[in-house]
Amino acid sequence: MKLRHGLAALAVISLLLPGLRASAQTPDASDEFGEDAKPAKRAKSGTAAEPEAPAEAAETPPPPPLVMAPAAEEGPYVPIAPPPSPLRVGNSSASIQFGILAQPQFEMAGAPDADLTTKNIFLRRFRLMVGGTLFNNFEYFFQTDWPDLFKLDPVGTMAFDKNAPGMNIQDAFVTYRPLGPLGDRVTRWIDIKIDAGFMLPPTSHNSLESAAKLYGPDYFVNSFRRNVFSVADPFRNSGQSPVGRDAGIQFRFLLANGHVDFRFGFFQGRRDGAVPAADPNPAVAGGINAPRMAGRLQINLLDAEPGFFYQGTYLGARKILSLGVFYDFQKQYKYFGGDIFVDLPVGPGIFTLQSNVVQWDGGGYLTLPKARAYMGEVGYLIGPARLSPIAHFERLEGPLIADVANPGVMIHDPNNPSEDRYGGGLAFWPYGFNSNVKVYFLRVHRNPAPHDYNQINVQWQVYVY
Repeated sequence: MKLRHGLAALAVISLLLPGLRASAQTPDASDEFGEDAKPAKRAKSGTAAEPEAPAEAAETPPPPPLVMAPAAEEGPYVPIAPPPSPLRVGNSSASIQFGILAQPQFEMAGAPDADLTTKNIFLRRFRLMVGGTLFNNFEYFFQTDWPDLFKLDPVGTMAFDKNAPGMNIQDAFVTYRPLGPLGDRVTRWIDIKIDAGFMLPPTSHNSLESAAKLYGPDYFVNSFRRNVFSVADPFRNSGQSPVGRDAGIQFRFLLANGHVDFRFGFFQGRRDGAVPAADPNPAVAGGINAPRMAGRLQINLLDAEPGFFYQGTYLGARKILSLGVFYDFQKQYKYFGGDIFVDLPVGPGIFTLQSNVVQWDGGGYLTLPKARAYMGEVGYLIGPARLSPIAHFERLEGPLIADVANPGVMIHDPNNPSEDRYGGGLAFWPYGFNSNVKVYFLRVHRNPAPHDYNQINVQWQVYVY
């Protein structure tokens, strides 16, 4: 009898051992920092050549996108299935990774000074991305873009005048980490990253979000619209210029396990032109003015956002409650503001709220009248349906000028009008960021303008990186 019981016990143990061994060897990526729109970190030299997976990815094969995983410990909401493994090649000293972002879009939009609506089928973005690591301390990221490809050119008068701006270099920068990989436990309390190249300066949260990981179909209009009515970007290059970018060097300090995110950088900004000789004064070379400087401080009260790019939502992969402020200036020009970002599991889904308040003033140095903008969006991801109803609001308070016809009366500047945008839509996330569909409606009220108008956007996204 004892022998029979002993043999039965051995049989049970032999069946359990493989499962116990597998669970013990399963990596726990929940506490690893993941870079958005950047490659995963490599293992230390001398270890396995396969780079470390981002926080959002599991190293085991992901389940089908529509299958709900077992309930996570952090709350009742179950995050959307992790993305597929990226296309990456690496060895013990270097890695390279490739990706694409495609956003086909249909848009129907009116105009403040014209009747009826314009219809467009075009590519809002098509980006090719390349990134990777070198040794243990260097990263690089490069992406191109064809923005608004084949969209009707509003300046054109013929039906075939469609926008084809050609390829832009959207981002091109390298990152040096003097303290080693962020995965090293020794550097968890303080990590330093130095970025150099063509990049987004540290301003508002929304303007630093990855275009592939926005909540709605696009950024807030006012995140990059400083004086759009006369100059789309006060720091633009000649010809087509990626909006919001500038060349420079940036220092990022991640403190207290990433809960304090401080960024500060020096950028090209506007370069003053040369001054010709005028007797008795000699000629003065151009570009002698001080660089543009910008800094951002963000406090992450829950999980950190350690990547170069933030996200408009983490779809349940992180719990985010952050507060941020920034200041951007060059000579008399100044641009500053603050923001709050919430992305938390609530019940069977995710509650997301983002609010940005900014103010800019060219100060006579740039053609940029003083203005203030309020931006906000709020929504809830219904987990089982993979559907997010989203509400959207923006208000731009343009400058006031004296009314020539009525002395002492101030009116809105017709060249820099005030504007309200309100509406919202639905985002459907069957495959998370890898493939989703967003439908958006906005009502636009511009003052002064003959009338209000509507804008409808339907966007399909396909993304892998």
